[in-house]
Amino acid sequence: MKAASVIIGYDPGGNGCHGIARLLVRGGKATGVETMALATTEEVICFIEEQESLVALGVDTLSCWYTGRSSWRPADLWLRERYPAVRNSVVNANALFGSMGLNGMAVLLSARRSHPDALITETHPKVLYHEMTGRKYDYAGCSEAMDDALAGALGVAISPGNDHEWDAGLSAFAALEAFTGRWTNDLLQLPHGAGERRVSPCARTHYYWPK
Repeated sequence: MKAASVIIGYDPGGNGCHGIARLLVRGGKATGVETMALATTEEVICFIEEQESLVALGVDTLSCWYTGRSSWRPADLWLRERYPAVRNSVVNANALFGSMGLNGMAVLLSARRSHPDALITETHPKVLYHEMTGRKYDYAGCSEAMDDALAGALGVAISPGNDHEWDAGLSAFAALEAFTGRWTNDLLQLPHGAGERRVSPCARTHYYWPK
């Protein structure tokens, strides 16, 4: 029997807080998932390099940059306008902390080298959860309900150990929907303004979002 395809979700973090979800997929459907928190960016890179059947990677980070005012990207401005209740969780590139901008990009660049044909899509778990449920993200107060929502979306049982693993799980779900073609709305295809450009260090990447 052909080996299951692998989809990875990654939530960049600090020491011991790098969330990973490894999703097994057959026929466009998830058949199993495991989550973990790794110690360093190096561990994440090595883990991804070991995935021989990796077809897609969903990461809560910027896969490209724009060169206009405050480095605002059309995708981020679109999210802020569409979801006013959670707009403050979407910030411009200049305001990001190191783990997302540095660790996330390091993983993406390494993954692109080790798996050049894998689909890479950005994710935003906090806004995506709100889009899917109408509720605000609150893993500390509503972990059971959020775990149930994630399991329902994936169609398989999942038991994240913390919010980093949960975010990675939802990022894996977004990558699954992108890989199967069920999501076709790519926010990185939004037009940018005059006097700015997109800089794409990881070659072609996406930001697939539900309609």
